[in-house]
Amino acid sequence: MSQGKDLTGELLKSVSRSFYLTIYWLPSQMRPGVALGYMLARATDSVADTSDAALNVRASVLQAMGRAVAGTAGDDEKQELLSRLSEEMAAAQSSPAERTLLKRFGDCLAALKSFPLAQQACIRKVLATIVEGQLWDISYFQHTPTVRSDADTELYTYRVAGCVGEFWTELGYAAMGEKFCDPQQQELMTQAGIRYGRGLQLINILRDREEDLQRGRSYLCSEPVKWLNRADYYMNDGIDYCLRLRGFRLRFASMLPALIGKKTIALLRRARPEDGRVKIPRRAVYACMLKAVWLSLVARVS
Repeated sequence: MSQGKDLTGELLKSVSRSFYLTIYWLPSQMRPGVALGYMLARATDSVADTSDAALNVRASVLQAMGRAVAGTAGDDEKQELLSRLSEEMAAAQSSPAERTLLKRFGDCLAALKSFPLAQQACIRKVLATIVEGQLWDISYFQHTPTVRSDADTELYTYRVAGCVGEFWTELGYAAMGEKFCDPQQQELMTQAGIRYGRGLQLINILRDREEDLQRGRSYLCSEPVKWLNRADYYMNDGIDYCLRLRGFRLRFASMLPALIGKKTIALLRRARPEDGRVKIPRRAVYACMLKAVWLSLVARVS
């Protein structure tokens, strides 16, 4: 599986240094599936964010990528898709790493087939949901500058991030079984994972709110403080989720985003509009890493 190792090694590192560190700490049973899921999602995200391409072009490519991952695209459609990604879409990327990723989307699809069927199903399921969210995102704000309801915010945060918490849980059980977590807690863990993912996306929305407003879009139609409180609650769910996992590496890799999220929420509560985008200082990240190590070591898991 050298091709898969190449994809989830240097190429992964080039498109996401922070997530690469999270992947590094995962147990070996989960590492390849999480990494490939991220690579496929990052590729679709690159297409969704290609502002130089018309909306209908991005939508058609995203839909074709979704069918290719699902395994329902015919040979001719898949070849046309890979050609468009390698030429049209790759050329529109400013990042060399993202250009390379789109050119190697076919290798990602080939690597997917090398996984056990249960893990393939997890990856295909999460990508289908993410692509739904990306299609919603690029089309919704063509008709309105803000979401129409809190339910739309909840739906969006599930499709682009809550489903990732669900995927993390389902893949963990598929790859590690009871070594991941108590099998009797799977439903509880799935729901907590969804809230954890939603909370992380809410933090992104709140942190980027001013920039999004300048672009003529808002993912919130009610008071930001309400969503800040909800994100905080979801981060607490995330920490509890991580403490239930079995094994130091698994707990540490899963917990770090929650602790950084809590720090970000604290900064957002104190931030003023003139301060600009909130950014976590490097020393605060190191403090979160030390706390994650400590909590992961002292956790008592049945």
